[in-house]
Amino acid sequence: MKMKSILAVGVLFIAVAMFLISGCAGSSVKTGGSIDGPRIVQSGVGKAKDFDDALTLAFRDALRKVVVGLVGEEVEAANKDNLDAYMYGITESFISSYEVTDKVKSGKQTVVYTRVAFDKNKVEESLRTLEIPILMVEEERDYSESPFAPLINEAIDNLTYLVYFEPEKKNIEDEYARLSVNRVNNYLANKGYEYIELERIVKIKDEYLKLYEETAGAVSVVQLIAQALNADIYIVADGIVEDAGTEGDIHFASASIDLKAFESATARGLGTETGYSGKLGLASGMDAAKRKCVEVAVENATEPVIGLSRAYMIKAFEDGIRYEVVVQGVMSYDLIRVFADAVRETINFRRMKEVSAAEGMAKYYIYYMGRKNELIDEVMNNLLNEDGFENFAVLVSRGNAVIFGIAE
Repeated sequence: MKMKSILAVGVLFIAVAMFLISGCAGSSVKTGGSIDGPRIVQSGVGKAKDFDDALTLAFRDALRKVVVGLVGEEVEAANKDNLDAYMYGITESFISSYEVTDKVKSGKQTVVYTRVAFDKNKVEESLRTLEIPILMVEEERDYSESPFAPLINEAIDNLTYLVYFEPEKKNIEDEYARLSVNRVNNYLANKGYEYIELERIVKIKDEYLKLYEETAGAVSVVQLIAQALNADIYIVADGIVEDAGTEGDIHFASASIDLKAFESATARGLGTETGYSGKLGLASGMDAAKRKCVEVAVENATEPVIGLSRAYMIKAFEDGIRYEVVVQGVMSYDLIRVFADAVRETINFRRMKEVSAAEGMAKYYIYYMGRKNELIDEVMNNLLNEDGFENFAVLVSRGNAVIFGIAE
């Protein structure tokens, strides 16, 4: 009887242990994070030889995205050493729970995709301890009741987007980077949104790469191109595309694509979204499988990141819709001042910022609570009978940008 009792207890112990292990396999709760407090959920991807190492890198990737969202990309980069030592190195202590959404073998490497819930209070507390400033988050307001809501929504629909990749700082190969850009542009075209075609970007890329080098990388080359082509928002594409092996005649691959949206005028981050394809297989070859994975991953990321950017711009336009205005061919400073006065005298003028001024050309951001055609009509009407503006006209009008100049 004694022996039977011991065996029974042993079996019970093993059953309980197996139950506990199976209960923790899908979604693991970490002791460092709070389960009950506010959480921030973010996706991450990691690649390493061993699963555990890849999972750790995926956790770090997700935490870095959370930190960037709280402090901004520039501040995160400036504090990289401290963050590596005191936060990213102990990422698991900030995790409340996580889910491994996919796991892919790529040669001898393992790629792990995760969805991680972080303890928001603990992350913010650590940032304050490191004296890293957290961006102020404005209280959510309902803009639908604003008397300017229809006008703002119309301006949002007229935003011009530029989608590209950092030419010299990217993980993804050129072929798949271009595919990512074209897929986002297809989405924008189907929605009827203005966007800059890839061919136009490629034509001027080298010129702005030189300017980027002259600024020692202080400004993103994509931002420089976006400003040059009068885009309101630019989106930077990057990611990882993996060979996941072959089984019989089927070639498998996976992809994770990051889309980061920024306001062109300030480079302020508007939102980041990562799209995952999971492991997909095609019989038509490895390249076809990789391209399909890129398309699926981009599709999963595009609508959310466009939504984030539009939501931010709605708030930004509440105090005036920003129009990018360029004046060409007006050589005299006195005449430029006359033009600026004509803008300030418009009925719905809010404020004006000079972006740049050189001989024969000036560029402004004009904040005006009205439609672009109304701004143009008011400015042109205020310049009637002004000496030096006899042949003044609109040369180009696109999206929320307009170029005035002397017509030949």
